[in-house]
Amino acid sequence: MRLRGILDTVQACPKDLPMTEPQPATAPKSRRAPKGEKRREELLDAALQVFSLEGYSGASMAQVAAIVGISVAGLLHHFPSKISLLMGVLQRRDEVNQRIADEVRAEKSLSGLLGSLRAINRSNATAPGVVRAFTILNAESLLDTHPAWGWFQERYAGIHRRLHGQFADLVAMGEVRADVHIAGLVEEILAMMDGLQIQWLRFPDQVDLVARFDTYIARVDAAIRA
Repeated sequence: MRLRGILDTVQACPKDLPMTEPQPATAPKSRRAPKGEKRREELLDAALQVFSLEGYSGASMAQVAAIVGISVAGLLHHFPSKISLLMGVLQRRDEVNQRIADEVRAEKSLSGLLGSLRAINRSNATAPGVVRAFTILNAESLLDTHPAWGWFQERYAGIHRRLHGQFADLVAMGEVRADVHIAGLVEEILAMMDGLQIQWLRFPDQVDLVARFDTYIARVDAAIRA
């Protein structure tokens, strides 16, 4: 695989050795995003590839810079540390999922809330590299010495709060049964999402991520709808 070849080449070199930066080509002005923002997105894409293969602890800034074709100094101009690069990858992933959920859940209803969860899962099914990187980083961050430990703690706490509040609103609206244990329901949904992704990553030819989660959500709908 081309990426693996690049990573192996970089790993054979000292990590602090600057890469040769290509001469900028003269191009006509366009209405695209500014060059700096485009480069930042390229670096985040490259970091995602490296994290999906090496995890955070095994990745180096030189590997990321080499994929994009710039020097380590050029990378540090956009992300001054490996931690800031990690945070950029994590935050972008959550922003994408939030946009998907907002687009689907246009109205307050049980169908809208469950539909947003299905939409996020369907999006994940199209990006195994993203899911693999996120899953590896999530597992690594179970150690409280990991730089993403606090981020993942806050992320899950925030998801619990939001989903709990959304289901509680649906109970008050009469869409969800009043006897549903909301905290347990949220824990179960998140466990199903994360657990299915791991099974899918291990057995992609056996596990249909979309079909399994859609079937589960249909059972949830039938069990809690008032």
